[in-house]
Amino acid sequence: WADAKMEQELSIPVNHDDFIHDVAYNFYGTRLATCGSDRCIKIWDWNKQTSLWILNESMSGHESSVVKLSWAHPEFGQVLASCSLDRSVRIWMEQESNLKNSTMRWRSVSTLNDSSCAVHSIAFAPEFRNLSLAAASSDGKVRFYSPVEPITLSNWTVSGHIDFIPGGASDSDGPLCLSWCKSRFTSPHMIAIGGSKGNRVKIFQLDTLQYSELHELDSYDAFVLDIDWAPSMGRSYHLIATACSDGHVRIYKFWSEPALARAAVADSLFIREGDGSDADEPEQAGGGSGENEDDDFDDDDFHDGSEDDDDGEGSDDDETDEANTDSDSDDSDGSTSDSGDDAPGDEMGRTRGNGRRARTRESGDASKASVPRSELVADLVVDPHTPMRRVRWNSTGTLLVSSSDDGVARMWKMSVNGTWREIAAISAEKSSVENA
Repeated sequence: WADAKMEQELSIPVNHDDFIHDVAYNFYGTRLATCGSDRCIKIWDWNKQTSLWILNESMSGHESSVVKLSWAHPEFGQVLASCSLDRSVRIWMEQESNLKNSTMRWRSVSTLNDSSCAVHSIAFAPEFRNLSLAAASSDGKVRFYSPVEPITLSNWTVSGHIDFIPGGASDSDGPLCLSWCKSRFTSPHMIAIGGSKGNRVKIFQLDTLQYSELHELDSYDAFVLDIDWAPSMGRSYHLIATACSDGHVRIYKFWSEPALARAAVADSLFIREGDGSDADEPEQAGGGSGENEDDDFDDDDFHDGSEDDDDGEGSDDDETDEANTDSDSDDSDGSTSDSGDDAPGDEMGRTRGNGRRARTRESGDASKASVPRSELVADLVVDPHTPMRRVRWNSTGTLLVSSSDDGVARMWKMSVNGTWREIAAISAEKSSVENA
């Protein structure tokens, strides 16, 4: 995989007059939307006969740069949302009765002007959440919109909000970004939000018609520019990726349910010191660390568990002794890992580090063991002076794509030994030179 090559490269003459800020595919990947600093949004349709992207429509309506796009699920029709530095969110709907490229094919059916600062991120909720739109603004708020008229979509109302920054924020404090949890089997519904003051990433859950903070994933010394929640695909944990202005892409495992969190802590007992040896060495460009997500337990894991028992860190051989010596058991549970270099944790179960595997043990305190838990499993960096702008997972959550200010899109995949590696890179600058 290290020498993976792209089989085909296709250039699209989008003809934007300024920087392109976002590219968004629809649910089936047959339609493409682009937006940029020229305040224009363009819709492209894939032509199977010619294998080319054909311009469907070019529309404008925002008064400043359009920075983000989001498609609604096709069961709600052909609906597109856009947000801009002009502090507004627009809802666009296709008018199939009108001709393509007639300037009337797509119509702005609603404009949402509730934000007092630039709106940097929007995302339609998964289809099982009905038609709902989240919009993150630099004023420190995330607003949730629902249509009053689901047919015409001409009237939307604020159905809820999150004060991510108590007391508010401003454009100078940096952008906010968000991503929905895409698992329909996770209850309650969750959303990840990052950025602005403190540059924190937090997870919120819907609880009795309002959102409450569930877990703080991490905090950084740089702006959080994007975040993406991977499809779960039956995993016992979630994968969340962040892109920051310090050039880092970080990948986290997150366990939302207490039972799964306790099982995950048990997993971290079975980590050999040799598995994390690369973390003590200077990290190579594009390198990172992670855990093998294919198997929660393997033969080596059980072997390591027996070694831990030999070291006296909690044995299952004598349950009677454990029951009569609670204090000794607590001391054992709080002991350090084999390497002696634990990643720091806190009362929320959060672990922070520079890409090393978190080595934590389940506390004897039942209240601590019942909270959600997260681990930093990879910290990927190519150039710390080049901000990472976007991160996106594939449909199975096994491949991560990042884009940065150097004009390069990189693909990351976890190897069999649990290390995340760059497997391919596409350079826009190089492609344009070669095509010329």
